[in-house]
Amino acid sequence: MKILTRIIYKTIVYSSPAWLFYFYLEYRLGILENSYSFKIQHFNAIKDSCRVLVLGNSEMMKGINPDFIPQPAFNMAHVSQNYVVDELILQKYISQLPQLKLVVLGLSYLSFGDDLQNGEETWRISFYKKHYGVALNNGFDAKDYSNTLRYTPYEAFKLCLNNFNTDLVNGIQANGWMQAIGSDSTHLTDEFARQRATMHTKSLRLENVSKNIMALRNIIVLLKKRNIRILLMAPPVMQNYSRCLDQSWLARNDSLVNLLTLEYKLEVVDFTKANDSFYNTFEGGFSDVNHLNKDGADWLGIVLGCYVFETKKE
Repeated sequence: MKILTRIIYKTIVYSSPAWLFYFYLEYRLGILENSYSFKIQHFNAIKDSCRVLVLGNSEMMKGINPDFIPQPAFNMAHVSQNYVVDELILQKYISQLPQLKLVVLGLSYLSFGDDLQNGEETWRISFYKKHYGVALNNGFDAKDYSNTLRYTPYEAFKLCLNNFNTDLVNGIQANGWMQAIGSDSTHLTDEFARQRATMHTKSLRLENVSKNIMALRNIIVLLKKRNIRILLMAPPVMQNYSRCLDQSWLARNDSLVNLLTLEYKLEVVDFTKANDSFYNTFEGGFSDVNHLNKDGADWLGIVLGCYVFETKKE
């Protein structure tokens, strides 16, 4: 018994520096501002007066500047956020948005075939649970209870070495929009477009389609019950990117959108199908092949504002 007690005592003593460091990491990471904590903080500040809510993935997050919409608006889109996450956010917060009149849902190449739960960015799920209070997984996940595991030990140690001075908000504004200034010429090339399109196509799975369709239907039903207007919007992407996308997936996406449009009489604005003259006037509006920069997002915010508040529903 004495030997066992001595072993336990020595184990505690020798491991105490590691545990102290771990708890220090837990504390510092817990108070570190990131894109999710920043967005929900500012969303909570506007939700009582918010009349327009933007949802979707990074194309919407970078693509629409709510400052140019002539009524209180917030961009709640985020990287890799699909319809399943959009539905959870709406279910959680719809009752806290008494003035909401319009929800703008992102529409992209990835909308139906991608899934945050089985993709390369599943690490984001625990951030949704911690900061938004929405859960995508029903089973046990240690990341839900550990900041170090949520960021991953490697990233947590990197942040510590930088004295936690790393900017994790990444240009996100108080209105939820992520500002990308200018364009990186290397991210506008045909080769980069081919690589990005190939990467996106590899992430698509047929088994994800039914899950996203169900979530989108649930969103539509939820909003229609509350007489909230719905707009599906596909932001512009560069033509060298769109030309490299898989034609069968594009056809499948179009078929699904047409079906839902007929069934629910949805409003759809698809800028990816714009003609050459549109892209000639829009030159310089991209930060990379499928994301808008500040100029592009300002322009799209103006267009959305004009469309929403100058057109009448039939």
